[in-house]
Amino acid sequence: MIRAVGFDFDGTLIMSEPEKVKAMVSVFKEEFNISRGVKKAYMALVGNGIIRDQKVEKLFLQFIGRGPTKKERKKVSEHFGKHYMKNMDTCPLFQCLTLIKELKEQTDVLFLLSLENKKEVKKIAKHCNVAKYFDIILGGPTSKVDNFNYVLQKYNIRSSEVLYIGDAHSDVIAAKKKGMKVVLLGKKHMYEKLKEDLEADFVFSSLCEVPHGLLGSTKKSKISGQ
Repeated sequence: MIRAVGFDFDGTLIMSEPEKVKAMVSVFKEEFNISRGVKKAYMALVGNGIIRDQKVEKLFLQFIGRGPTKKERKKVSEHFGKHYMKNMDTCPLFQCLTLIKELKEQTDVLFLLSLENKKEVKKIAKHCNVAKYFDIILGGPTSKVDNFNYVLQKYNIRSSEVLYIGDAHSDVIAAKKKGMKVVLLGKKHMYEKLKEDLEADFVFSSLCEVPHGLLGSTKKSKISGQ
């Protein structure tokens, strides 16, 4: 029985990947006067399951030839955060809130888990009026696996009782490391061979395509940690 459902944020609940690319390109252009190749390099890092700090590290090595200093990390974080929040102001959400509302009623725990900075994700979720549906919102710089462990311990839930919904290969890999069920979203994943390779339990083109009866066997139960 599924007692908890988790959602990835970027590319799953909110159409933010293009905005993140714009934000990172702006950071390197405005702070380091580097623009050529940044967009392509950043896009190659998307979906690999690495947090923003690790992406910045790789971009620095590629374009500057060294890792960032502590001061530069802070500058990039603040600058990226400013652009990201500004770009997300219009709330480019997938219009599938009915499914989220339904799952809120069916499960013990509904959680939001992103690789982006937790504070920024919380602000955007609140601004876009979706934070109210989630019992807990988690994000970077903590890894997804570590955040999964936190959810399992906090709510005393077994991995087999969790379903995670994401749009990247890394979402499947992280969730399967913990023995969770996974819904993989995205038209690029709509191939049987890829589904088998990634061991996703379900594959749909978007969140809006997930059938509302998918968790028909779930029901509320009292659990600790809430």
